[in-house]
Order: sequence, then structure tokens, then C-alpha cells
Amino acid sequence: MDERAPLWAALLDHVRVGAFALDAQGRVVVWTSEAERLTARTSSEVLGVDGVVVGIAPPDEAAERETTADAQAGATWSGTLPSTSEHGRPLAYRCHPVHAEGRLLGVVGILSDESGSPDTDETHALLDGLFENAPVGFTYVDADLRYRRVNATVASINGGTVEERIGRTIDEVHGEPCGPRFSTVCREVLRTGRAQRVRIEGRLWHGRGPHQVWRMNYYPVFGAGGEVVGVGDVFVDVTEAETTGRELSELAAARLRTVTRYRSLIEATSAEVWTVTADGDPVPDPDAPAADRPAFLTRVHPHDREDTERRWRDALDTGSVFDGVARLAVGGGGHRHFRIRAVPVVVAGRTIEWVGTETDIDAEVRARTRLELLARATEAVNRELEPLSELRALVDVLVPTFADGCTVHLLDPLVTGGPVTGRRLTSRVDVEVPGASAEPFTYADDHPFAELVRTRRPLLLHHPLDDSARWARDTALADWERRLGWHTSLLTPIRSGEAVIAALTFVAWGDRPRFTDEDLTFVSELAARASVAIEHAQRFQETRRAALTLQKAMLSELPPRRDVEIQARYQPALDTLEVGGDWYDAFTLPGGDLGLVVGDVVGHDLDAATVMGQLRSMFRGIAMDDSMEPARAVERLDELAVALGITDFASLLYARLRRRPDGGAILTWSSAGHPAPLLVHPAHGPRSLLEGAGMVLGVTSRGPARSQGRATVEPGSTLLFYTDGLVEQRCRDLDETTSRLEAVASELLDTPLATFCDELLARSESDTSDDIALLAVRLPAALPADPPVQPGRSGQTQHRPPEVVGSGAVRSPS
Repeated sequence: MDERAPLWAALLDHVRVGAFALDAQGRVVVWTSEAERLTARTSSEVLGVDGVVVGIAPPDEAAERETTADAQAGATWSGTLPSTSEHGRPLAYRCHPVHAEGRLLGVVGILSDESGSPDTDETHALLDGLFENAPVGFTYVDADLRYRRVNATVASINGGTVEERIGRTIDEVHGEPCGPRFSTVCREVLRTGRAQRVRIEGRLWHGRGPHQVWRMNYYPVFGAGGEVVGVGDVFVDVTEAETTGRELSELAAARLRTVTRYRSLIEATSAEVWTVTADGDPVPDPDAPAADRPAFLTRVHPHDREDTERRWRDALDTGSVFDGVARLAVGGGGHRHFRIRAVPVVVAGRTIEWVGTETDIDAEVRARTRLELLARATEAVNRELEPLSELRALVDVLVPTFADGCTVHLLDPLVTGGPVTGRRLTSRVDVEVPGASAEPFTYADDHPFAELVRTRRPLLLHHPLDDSARWARDTALADWERRLGWHTSLLTPIRSGEAVIAALTFVAWGDRPRFTDEDLTFVSELAARASVAIEHAQRFQETRRAALTLQKAMLSELPPRRDVEIQARYQPALDTLEVGGDWYDAFTLPGGDLGLVVGDVVGHDLDAATVMGQLRSMFRGIAMDDSMEPARAVERLDELAVALGITDFASLLYARLRRRPDGGAILTWSSAGHPAPLLVHPAHGPRSLLEGAGMVLGVTSRGPARSQGRATVEPGSTLLFYTDGLVEQRCRDLDETTSRLEAVASELLDTPLATFCDELLARSESDTSDDIALLAVRLPAALPADPPVQPGRSGQTQHRPPEVVGSGAVRSPS
């Protein structure tokens, strides 16, 4: 220091301040009498001594280099100095670098007795913890507008690093266009000593950064003598809030409220904020009633409490930041969604307190929930193929997530000037309520349902209604309203074309938020989608009934035989509207043999059905030539199909069964790309007959000669012919699914043949949504005696046509 140092030392001695000073080389050049008293070290012992010896400077080279760099940048540092005085208490010191013309002259410092302020470190740690962890930007510049303190949030909001700012002026860091604006406001605060709240927008980093908008809160920082020594700034980035509308504007307001809370805590060091101890207990307050949990936990909705408490305990155990969303009780009753964030305050590696904030995000959560429900409800409705099932699926999705209860009313066609009539289809509530029956109803012209049907627009009702008699005419609804205390309800129409065919009633009670106009818009969109799905389902059912009728007409009647038992089944595809291309056929050949055919034309439309009809008719004519073996008959059909251009891809299996005098039979067959027939012997079990396989029909008429298989069928055996829809699965090998079919067929061998066929369909695990045709033949254990023939018009025994049974399967009786 210069020759005036003794004068300054004398002045400090007079005011009884424990002060000291180090020169640029780190030697003690000032040591006041108060410093002597506090440390029990005289000035003669200390002056000229290196600060390391005294205990003020860092003892190792690495720490000394770091401290020197901080001093060059203008940063202060502090520490604890063991005392050699009688009381033996440690002393706190804080050092400040002194610069002149950009050069470090030395360091001045103050000593203080820590016993007089036991919370000093804790208070500083609390401030530092809040400064570094706050979700808002904090900066401090000195009188020369040089950055002295910057928290990490500033870098996350505005880019760059903290190090790029410390020691540099605002204009040096940011330049045009924003740097001069920041500087102007700071100079005004330095001049007037009054805080300034401003909105600034532009690009940082000399115009290279993105366009941003900030809400800035500048306030003066006063020195010990009352002079303004710098400017603090608390700010948030509100770019997104100003460009995305009202909902995000509300979020920005919540952030500003958070800024105000943090700023108040910084200025007062003991603000009324959400704080708990390191163990999560409320901070003791003599003026507040005792509590056994943090304030926010006492306000958590019961449905959210278990999960929130669990995550809060995890945060306490790990010392990590708590960040979650829960419904909290609010003034005036009810609950709203809040984002809750709690930050640990750490001193010397130990959490001493937690500071928390709460942000209202109810509007955002409800909007997101409505979108998710709309997607789920649309998916649930589209999965069903029957209108009433669609409405039930819709109700299951929405209760209790969107509403506490929902009732579906099916409406009769409206008679002009007459009442609204119908019946309740289903009711779903989050609690048990009597009276949710499907009884008929009649509503007069002034009832809300009548208005709904007339206008075809949804209604938002606030309860209790002005004219409660309108509800009272519906005993069940009036009972619900009274028992549960409805506060709002929504009525929305379900339409088919221009007619209202149903109405949905959503109700809310208790602490559920009241329905709003946004909810009314949501149920309008929901009803529109449900209406479209129901129209599609109605058309599907009509088309499906027509398709089944057509398919039934195109399938063959089974021939009357006493020497064998025959059963057939056809099951249409579950997810398609049109008829399919699978078919079966059975007929008695002129020589008495039994002809058996199963085929599959590619496709599930009327074209496939047309090709199927053509192939069936052509093959019947070909097969009636007794001299033509199965292989030659299939070959001839293939030649005609190619020549006439009937199909380019179809599979077929043709078999002839010839009875033997001993009660058995000989089966010969030929396959054109079709699944092999299955023979189930009562003693030897099941076996797929793999011989006689060949190419599918329609590919070429010049392929290799077709082969045929031959097998002996013992009395009591069962033959099964089927299309691939019975066994195909997307994620399983065909050999595996065929083996399972063999096992099931063997298990069912002793059941009646009709039961055998029904159970095969019921136990099928096929997931390809394909139609299925199967034909089963069983040889009796012994040949029956021939009864007298009762001729019909064709000279054959009379028999019944196929009938539709069960889930749409066509059953052909023997």
C-alpha cells in the first residue's frame, strides 16, 4: 500500500473495527488494534508477515492461484480464522480486492467474532442456495456495470456461461441491441436508488442470439454507509408466454409470482415462504399452529396423496430436487393442479432446510387430459362394431377421469309437438347409487332433454336448476342430484344423420372442478366422433347381415348319407364387411363315392365370392365323371381356370371317399396349394395327410402333373378338411398351429360330430381375421342297415338347408 496506509490504520483503530490489509504480494500491511484484541496477535507480530502464516491466505499453491484469480476478477472470499485470544472462539473474515487503473493493489478485510452471529454461515448458505437453485435469473453488477454475481439459471435462459460474464461489463458481453438497454436501466437505478420493473425484448450476444422477451426487476444494492454500490436483477424469460396465448400467459404470471417470492426472501433473508427442515418437518413458528407434515402435503387431494408423499420421502432420502404435480386445496373450496418444486439448501455438504414453490397449472393439465381422453375414447369406440357397445365403451373411458357419473339415454324418434321418450341404456358412476336402471322415460317439452333434441347442441347446466321440477319428472336423475349434490352437468346429443338417437349426461359433484365452456367444447367433439362411429357400425351391421345371407345362399347343402356322418361350418371374417372366398362342397358321385371339396379364393369381397361360385360350379361338373381320379379332376379345373381367366390364385383340395365292405373306406385326394386333410384314428391318434400336394390354381396350365394321395380310413375315424383361417396366426409357425389343431381334434374325437366342429371353431386361436370353412366326415364303427329311400323331387333323400348359428357361423346339418 502507499504512505497513507498508517493514516487509514489510525482511523480504523479509532472506530474499533477489526480490519486488516494485504499488499499485492500477500503481506500484511495493516493490522488494527481491534484485530489485535480479537486475535491476541500484536501488529508487531503480524505486519510484514505473509498472509498464509496469519491464516488469511490459502495455504497451498492451487488454492492460492484460484483465490488470486478471483481477486483479479473482483470476487470476494471469506473463511474462518482460529483465535488465539482467551475466549478461544473462531473468527470470521471476509476479504475484498482493491483495484486501481485495472491493477490489483491489494486486499482489505474485516474480522468478526462468530459468537455474536451464530447463524452467519447458515444465512449466507441459505442465500447462496436460493441464488444458485432458483428457477429465475439473478445477476449483480457493480457501479461500473461489471458482472460480479450470476447464477446458473441465467446461462440456461440466455445461453453462454457464467464465466463469460464475470468481470465484464454489460455492453462488453451483449452489445447492441440489448446491452445498452440493460445499461440504461442500471444507471437509472444507481442514480436514483429506486427499483425499476421493465419489459425488454431483443437479441443478446451482439445480436447473434435468438429473439427473446424478459420481465426484468432491477433493484439497488446498498453499501454499509447507505450508498448505492451496485444493481441486482431478477428476471424471467416470457417469450413463450407472450406468443402462445392465454394459457401460457397464466403460467408466466405464476412465474412472476415466484420471482416476487424469491426476491422478497433475498431482501429480507427470513421471508414467509414454503420452508421445512432437513427432515421435512415444518420450521418451528411460535405464531402458527403445530403441524405434522409440510404445508403443501396437508392440502394434497386424497387421490394424489399416497404418490406425492412417497416421492417427497424419496427426495428427502436422496437430497434431490422434488418436482411433481398434484391437486391442492385452494381458497373458496375445491382443488386445482399445481406444480410443486422444492430445493434443498446445502451447507458444507449437509442439507439444512428445504425451500419450495407452487405454480398453478390447472388449466394446462385439464386441457391435456381432455386431449388424451378424446384419443382414448375415439379408439375405444372404433374397436366396437355394435352401436350400443360403442356407447358403453365411451362411458367406461370417461368415468371417473372426466366426470363422476355418466348416463346413456336411448331416444325414440321425435314426434313434432310431443314429449321426448326412450330408455336409459347404461349408467356409470364413481360411487354406488340406487336407481340406475334401464327404465323407460318420458320428458315434457320444457325438459333439458327436449331442448337438446330440438337444437341438437350440447348443454352446460349449473345445479341446482332454477326449476327443479324439470328433473323431478325423472325420478332416478332427481334422486342422483339430491343424494350426490351435483354442481354441474353436461348433456350432449349422439346423432345418426340428422336424427338424435341418444344423449349422454355427464355429471360432476364434490370437489371435482365445475364443468366449463372448454368442457362443453370437448364433449361436442366427443359426441361428433361417436356419432360417426355409430353410423359406421350401423352400416357395418346392415352390410354384414346381407353378406351372411348371400354367403349362406352360395354354400352347398350336404348330401344325405347313412354310411357316413357329415358336418360343415362356415364362419365369416370378423373384421370385414364383405363375403369371403372360402367354401366347402360335398356330393355323391354316380358310382356312389362321396366327393369332398374345400377351397379358398384370395380376397374378401364380392369378386372373391363370384370366383368361388364359378369354381364350385365348374368343379362339380368335372367331378361327376366317375372315371376321373382326383389328381386329373384338379388338373382339369386348373386348365379351365387359366384358359377362361377366372382366377390367378386359389387353393383347393378334392377328395373321394369309397366305402369298403368291412366298414372302412379308401380316401384318395389331390391338393392345389391347400392345407392337408387331417385323419383322426380312434386308436392311432391324429395324422395330417401330406401326400398329393401341388401348385395353387390359376398360375399356369403347363405345370408338372398333379399327384394324389391314398389312405385307408378305419371305422370310427374322423376326417377334417379346412381352410387356412382355422390355423393361421401372425406370430406363430404354421407347423406349430397345425400340431395344436391335431391335439384338439384328437381330444374331441369322442364327441358328437356337430360338437366336434363347433369346438374346433371356438378353440381356434387364429388372429388373421380370415373367414373359415371346414368339412368333417366320420365313419361309424359299423355299417348301418340300408333303410328305404324316400325320394324327393330329385330322387334323393330330403334334407334341410344350411342355417346361421352362434357368432355368424353357417351350420350345414347332415
